[in-house]
Amino acid sequence: MHGYHGKILKVDLSSGKTEVMELPEEIYRKYLGGSGLAAKLFFDMEAWKVDPLSPENPLMVMHGPLSGTNLPGCSRLEVCAKSPLTGIWGESSMGGHVSPQFRASGYDGIVITGASDKPVYLFVTDEKVEIKDASHLWGKDTFETEELIKEELGDKRVRVMSIGQAGENLVKYAAIVNDRGSLAGRTGMGCVMGSKKLKAIAFRGKTKTTFFDEKACKEASEKAKINIKTGILGEALNAFGSNAHMQMGMAISDVPVKNWREAQWEEGMDKLSGVAVAESILTRKHSCYGCPIACKRIVKINSGPYAMEEGPGLEYEGAAALGTLTRTENLEAVSKANELTDRYGMDCISAGCTIAYAIEAFEKGLITKNETGGLELGWNKSDVLVKLIEMIGKREGFGDELAEGVRALSKKYGGEEFAIHVKGLEAPMHDPRALWAMALTYATGVRGACHVNDDNLMTELGNISFREIGLKDTKPHNAEGKAAQTVAAQAYGQLAGSAVICLYAWWSMDGLEIFRQMVNGVTGFGYTKEELVDVGNRIWYLKRAICNQCGIRKEDDVVPERILRPHIEGLTSNLTQILYPIMNLLTRHKISNLKLAEFNRKISEKYLLPNLYKMLKTGGKIVPWVGGVDRRLRKASVEEFKSRLVDFDRMIKEFYELRDLDERGIPRRRRLEEYGLSEVADVLEKNIR
Repeated sequence: MHGYHGKILKVDLSSGKTEVMELPEEIYRKYLGGSGLAAKLFFDMEAWKVDPLSPENPLMVMHGPLSGTNLPGCSRLEVCAKSPLTGIWGESSMGGHVSPQFRASGYDGIVITGASDKPVYLFVTDEKVEIKDASHLWGKDTFETEELIKEELGDKRVRVMSIGQAGENLVKYAAIVNDRGSLAGRTGMGCVMGSKKLKAIAFRGKTKTTFFDEKACKEASEKAKINIKTGILGEALNAFGSNAHMQMGMAISDVPVKNWREAQWEEGMDKLSGVAVAESILTRKHSCYGCPIACKRIVKINSGPYAMEEGPGLEYEGAAALGTLTRTENLEAVSKANELTDRYGMDCISAGCTIAYAIEAFEKGLITKNETGGLELGWNKSDVLVKLIEMIGKREGFGDELAEGVRALSKKYGGEEFAIHVKGLEAPMHDPRALWAMALTYATGVRGACHVNDDNLMTELGNISFREIGLKDTKPHNAEGKAAQTVAAQAYGQLAGSAVICLYAWWSMDGLEIFRQMVNGVTGFGYTKEELVDVGNRIWYLKRAICNQCGIRKEDDVVPERILRPHIEGLTSNLTQILYPIMNLLTRHKISNLKLAEFNRKISEKYLLPNLYKMLKTGGKIVPWVGGVDRRLRKASVEEFKSRLVDFDRMIKEFYELRDLDERGIPRRRRLEEYGLSEVADVLEKNIR
């Protein structure tokens, strides 16, 4: 086979035994690799039956046919298991620099079962697999662990993915970290590693993978690089990182503020945005392996209470989850809190959401100083924010409770109406009231509330569309067509997680066609666009079935009312009406002349991107009925108020019809058979009456 090794490494940490499993080409054709292949193996193992923290829970580290190649954005791998945070299917994507060495080690994936009775780490090469003692590493943070393992193995080219104190202490949303700031962050995969006493996995290899058509891969790569270089999304990510969204997102009320209560917070945006980072603490840009975007920020705080050595800076999700969500405006404090989540190895989204819930619960008297150990929780308390992150990572004091996540905390103390999660996974930093399709994304995501398991985010912002597969663009703040859009978005998302490719890179390219050329160039499978979409849908249905086996039903496909109704404080912006056509235009009509594109990039970086908020707000004043300050609103028009309510009921009803889910939320046999999943239908019918 081209693009694959055809081998999966199996490791039993209880016995110390390893073996190699070989898979037929048909399985790779149906599931590609990455999270898709992991889901197939997970289903065949009936792993939905196990407790997430038991030795039997299989931890799967997988790459796909694109992973670890020099194709743009293909530096990623997937980590999958039953989630200790949600109790359902868990998966998380990781960038950085591990994937190429993982590929070179000669395996398409690793399935780890059992649990060691002492701390260990795996050293995987194309010559041997070793289970090595990690007792001396236990208690170290992820930055220290990575460096110590490289020193111990005597090879700087070794790449390491590890857990910190959060994983060791079984924080339910513990992450896995490599490259001092590239995380497999969501669903608690670091907690699963900790339960197995697995401190790290190190890779080194020299095995090469053959490509079916080197020339086709090179042509696709060049097309992708040009699209990335000349498109507005690639420009923004390179200039200010993912935190470029802070300006635009705040203008359209997409940035959650004060635990999703406040519609806009301009002062916080000014202090926490990617522009603010660039002007104050940025030292350089950084990229994952082989990626031309370089969206990562490296920062340094020289002195003061939040001093930090040069290291990973805020991405958008961290700036919002730790900053705007807790209404903390101190950039240095939020940056320090973010650095600590990387060092301890925990998901900054879940951490920020849980802290924001706790602040509001404290404000309402549901949580008191008796529970917090004397800490006075509140909005914009920088020292408390940083302290809580430390307490969570170490499971000290009140941090021991925060480490369980927002669902568990709200069940104990109350306030479930402002505990913002879906199926136990805390919601990421994008507001369905600004981008309606995100409500469906959260409600029906295969791992819970997630913004990168499908393509709805960039579709709603106007950066991408599904016109190439026959779908019309939908209108902002309108339910029509959102269900069909979401089905397509989910198929694309499953392809990205199985191939595996960074969504930032894919979103910066020109749709499905370049991706198809890459996959076919590597594998020789000869997929049509329609066949690729079928692969994506097959994987979605398989993961949905796993979730059904874990107990998920229709009543779980919901979104908290707080993020569907108008904001408690302030009015939801209507500026998406202006933003969408602008972004759509800029994305469709790229500047093909590279010199002119470079000039445009400089102008955008200097003038357009730093002033997006002001430009959109000005546009709202020029056309006030679009900007959300028209007479009807000032007169509190009932009809206008109703128009701001996310029409979730219509969208979810249409989604169920299109996905052919029954009244329990389970895929019907006819649909599963359509995608070659008869054995999945058999299992569902046998186990779910």
